[in-house]
Amino acid sequence: MAVLEIEEDAATSAGAGGARGGVSRRKLESRRKLLAAARKLFVERGYHETRPQDISREAGVGHGTFYLHFEDKLDCFLAFTDEAAGELEYFLAQHVVGVARFEDAVRELLRGIFEYSAAHPGVIAAALTDASVLSTSDIGKKMPMTRWAEGWGVLIEKWKASGDVSSDVDSRLAGHLIVGAIKQGGGYAARERLDTEKVIDGMTLLFVRSLKKQ
Repeated sequence: MAVLEIEEDAATSAGAGGARGGVSRRKLESRRKLLAAARKLFVERGYHETRPQDISREAGVGHGTFYLHFEDKLDCFLAFTDEAAGELEYFLAQHVVGVARFEDAVRELLRGIFEYSAAHPGVIAAALTDASVLSTSDIGKKMPMTRWAEGWGVLIEKWKASGDVSSDVDSRLAGHLIVGAIKQGGGYAARERLDTEKVIDGMTLLFVRSLKKQ
């Protein structure tokens, strides 16, 4: 009898665990669907023209489900930008593996950005939406532009230490200027349908000459 009770308890626990696992999987799946829908709509319509109910409808879930995962549209947008920033950072890290020369590293980073943009049209532009137009309060997170600018700043400090970049360059300012130039230059290149390799070469020349130790 005791053995039977133990077996019944184990079966009940396993069932409960399975149920909890099922709930967790469903929750993860609904969040995945919502983020995919948000990504699509933020890219196609922009932040201001996308509503939470539009995201829910696109994801094929009830509107209430949206608020189980996100506080509001801004919270959802920030989740989208986090995802996009992480994807690009991982993508770029693969591009510079084994690259030693300063100029080559700059070129490969730019090539990675353009390749990511081609594979994920509109994602970088949407993710770089200025946070100041979304909320007047501190959003408590670094937006992709800040993250990428700081990433360039870290690289510039590394290149300064190796003697490739002038020691009097302000790394943080340079990082923001580079990201701004990539955003504006990339947009111009896309509109004018310029040759990507020529654009990458031109940007590389500009950045390297601006930073290089004379």
